[in-house]
Amino acid sequence: MKIVEIIPQLSSGGAERFVVDLCNELSKRHEVRLIVFYDIFEHGFYVNELSTEVNLICLHKNKGFSLPLMKKLYAAVEEINPDIVHLHTRAINYAWPFILQNKRIKSFMTIHNSAEKEAGGIFERAVRKYCFGNKHITPVTISEESLNSFVEYYGYAAPMIPNGRNVDDRLVVSDEVADEFKKYKRNDTTKVLVNLARFTTVKRQDLLSRVADRLSKEGYDLSVLLIGKHLDESVVEKVKTVGCENVHLLGEKKNPLEYLKLADAFCLCSTYEGMPISLIEAIGLGTIPVCTPVGGIVNVVNDSNGFLSSDISEESYYLALKQFLDTDSDELQEMKKRARISYQPYSMTECAAKYEALFNEEHEK
Repeated sequence: MKIVEIIPQLSSGGAERFVVDLCNELSKRHEVRLIVFYDIFEHGFYVNELSTEVNLICLHKNKGFSLPLMKKLYAAVEEINPDIVHLHTRAINYAWPFILQNKRIKSFMTIHNSAEKEAGGIFERAVRKYCFGNKHITPVTISEESLNSFVEYYGYAAPMIPNGRNVDDRLVVSDEVADEFKKYKRNDTTKVLVNLARFTTVKRQDLLSRVADRLSKEGYDLSVLLIGKHLDESVVEKVKTVGCENVHLLGEKKNPLEYLKLADAFCLCSTYEGMPISLIEAIGLGTIPVCTPVGGIVNVVNDSNGFLSSDISEESYYLALKQFLDTDSDELQEMKKRARISYQPYSMTECAAKYEALFNEEHEK
């Protein structure tokens, strides 16, 4: 098959990470092109991780709505003449004209977040409802909770393919990262927690900082490493305002899995989620998750392999993190093993195979 994947940019983020991995896996058996809108020099965090088998096309979009981009995308897809077009995030806002006019191409869109949250403004919602409802685009959900949110918002079901990420627990940590990590441990018993997410109000790094500060003042020996792009500077300022000396802002990292592998826990206290790629990475490495019960997280994390807060409140997350810190080290070692076992359904190899099956099924109709 000739497959075109379309996403606005390749900046650091879960959807972007997913698309690069999916392209790489699909290119082993198919002709794959990846179209991005924004310049890869400014928004191409993952571009160097693309397989040489994937043909990357950049349309050099400027900020704001662009009618010329819609025309350029139409022309690019028409020239490629693919069998499959697969959309991600807000790519549908520019892709719908050629989809409506070219019925031969089978089009799909992965819903990377809660269906209602991802739907966007009035026009964007109308486009999605029309294209999905009239079967011009096949929507794909990414977890049971994602599917439930889709049914609740659109009123009918959509195919579900759990997110994937190939993670090797034999990953070798560089000496540089190992030496850096030592700086965050006051002694052998210091628990180092890693948060891997872009700084946004949804991810609530400020809440994690307040909880860490409270636990530190209660005598718990911990360090928190906040890794991710500073997308919302107001969240960064709130973290700094907390002023906890045990919270460290590391910014973006090209090798975040090395930090995750050394960490005692992976922390995520979002208000809503789709199916976090960072969570898949964490359990793939056997790192214990401590998360809020939102989105696909609840389909992965349970009492045997991690810790879920009872709700998304700060007090509830404090209690969940406190429970982790109070848990016996032998039990934590067993949880690490169970976390790694729970990763098995979430490899990109399995994920891509399911997309291939769905693409083939629709292509043959």
